[in-house]
Amino acid sequence: MGFKSTIGSDMLKRLEFFRDAGFRAVEGVANVSHPGQYSESQKDYQRLLGKRAKELGLEVGNVSSMNEKHAALMCEFEIPGKGGKVFSKQGAYEVLDERLEKTFGVLERIGSKTFIIGAGVRGERLPFSRQFDNVVECMAYCAERCRKKGYVMEIEPLCAKAHPGIFIDNATFAGRICALVDNPSCRMLFDTFHEHVQTGSLDSLDDEQVWTHIESFHIADSPDRFEPTTGLIDFPTVLKKIWDRGFRGFLGLEHLQSARTRERDMQILQIYRELDSLV
Repeated sequence: MGFKSTIGSDMLKRLEFFRDAGFRAVEGVANVSHPGQYSESQKDYQRLLGKRAKELGLEVGNVSSMNEKHAALMCEFEIPGKGGKVFSKQGAYEVLDERLEKTFGVLERIGSKTFIIGAGVRGERLPFSRQFDNVVECMAYCAERCRKKGYVMEIEPLCAKAHPGIFIDNATFAGRICALVDNPSCRMLFDTFHEHVQTGSLDSLDDEQVWTHIESFHIADSPDRFEPTTGLIDFPTVLKKIWDRGFRGFLGLEHLQSARTRERDMQILQIYRELDSLV
């Protein structure tokens, strides 16, 4: 969570800061943790955040909810959090249903329509082709539930360096899954850091099967995941390409900071403004 040196961690104050700084939208207002349930006071606070964001004229973007990083949930129907390895297709679908219902509740309270989803890690029991088919089947199931509720799930490819064994580890792969699911509620979150670390470039933006399924972006430089212009990614060129191709959705500034000081906070805001002025 950036800008702590300037505004701390209070989300209500952060919303006001971002509005005053010129932002038009925010994301990560609330994360969805699994398992467990929210208390009524927690739900009330989520409603308050959603209400305040609306009052400030801030659109609320996606939340991190179902981006499983440990179990082979969709690949082999592994039940997360169980002692040892427990596999059950019915049980896995029950987990998906529970997580979807919890996610829908949070989205409704904060006034968002999108959330992040992932397949989990690659399994060890089944051949890759079978795991791939299982993932497409699970994603299609979740997407249809989302469509009926009016929500959109975003598959986020993650690099294997940060998340060893992750199943969906690049945008080309995610685009293929989105195409096979073929549901308007199944889209992709393109993370510049993860894609660049995994593939060495952002060339997949030129792949039509990738581009046509992108719902939003996460912006962070490579290889250290710091703010733009601190690493290897040519952000002026990348952002101009995104703009020129007609993208007008969310650019989530999900990066670490090279220095956690008030001075650097202000410098990062200036970096954002300078990049924005180029497109």
